[in-house]
Amino acid sequence: MAVLTMGLTSVFAQKAPASFTGTITSKTSCTGTTDPNIIAQINGEMTQMVCGNRMKMVQVQEGGLGIIQIVNGDSKMAYVVLDIPGMGKYYIETSGDSIAEGFKNIKTDYNYTGEKKTIAGYECEKVIATMVNLETDEETSTTLYVSKDINSGSDINFASHPGLVGYPLSTEQHRDINGEDVVILTEAVTVTPSKKIKPVEFLLPTDAKDIHSNPELMKMLGMGGDDDDDE
Repeated sequence: MAVLTMGLTSVFAQKAPASFTGTITSKTSCTGTTDPNIIAQINGEMTQMVCGNRMKMVQVQEGGLGIIQIVNGDSKMAYVVLDIPGMGKYYIETSGDSIAEGFKNIKTDYNYTGEKKTIAGYECEKVIATMVNLETDEETSTTLYVSKDINSGSDINFASHPGLVGYPLSTEQHRDINGEDVVILTEAVTVTPSKKIKPVEFLLPTDAKDIHSNPELMKMLGMGGDDDDDE
C-alpha cells in the first residue's frame, strides 16, 4: 500500500501544471486621439515579474519617482511602494477584503468566447469583461486575451479583475479622455520564463515605511493624514 501510494503521488505530481515564473514585457499604445500629451502619457513599456500567484512591476516616472506594485494572490494582499527622491520609500497596503468592498457595487461578467490568439508565443483565449455600476447602471467593457499557461487560476487577478481565470497578456479598453474615445491597448511582446525569480523578490522592501507614518505625505497624495480641520 505504501509503495502504491508513493507511486500515485508521483504520478499526480508529474501531471500537476507547473507554476509559471519569469518576466513579461508589455507595450501600451493608444488610438483615437492626436493629442501629443495624451499619447506621451499612455504610450510606453513595462516589465512584470510573475511567480505563481505573485506579480511585481517596477516603474520610474518623471522626476525620479519610483513606483513598485506588488500583488500576492495567495495572501490576497496588494502593495504600492512609492520611492520618493529625498524622502525614501513608503508603502500603501490594501487587503483583499478592502478591494472586494470597492467592487461591491460593480457587477462583472466574463464571456469566455473560445476565440484563440497567440501572444508572445503563448496561446490565449479572448474574454469580454462587462462591468456594470449597480448605482448608476453605467456599463463598460474590456477585451482581454488570457493565457492559462501563465496562470490557470484566478487568484493572481483578485486586485484587478476579480474572478478572471487565466493571466491577461492583452487588455484593450475604451476611455473618454477630454471628450475623445481613446482606445488603450496593453499587450505582451516578450514572455521569458526564468527559474532565477524567487518568491522572496515579491516581499516589501525592508526600508519601506507604512505611509500612515507620514501624515503630510498622505495629505499631499489626497489620502487624508492629519486632521486638517483646525477647529
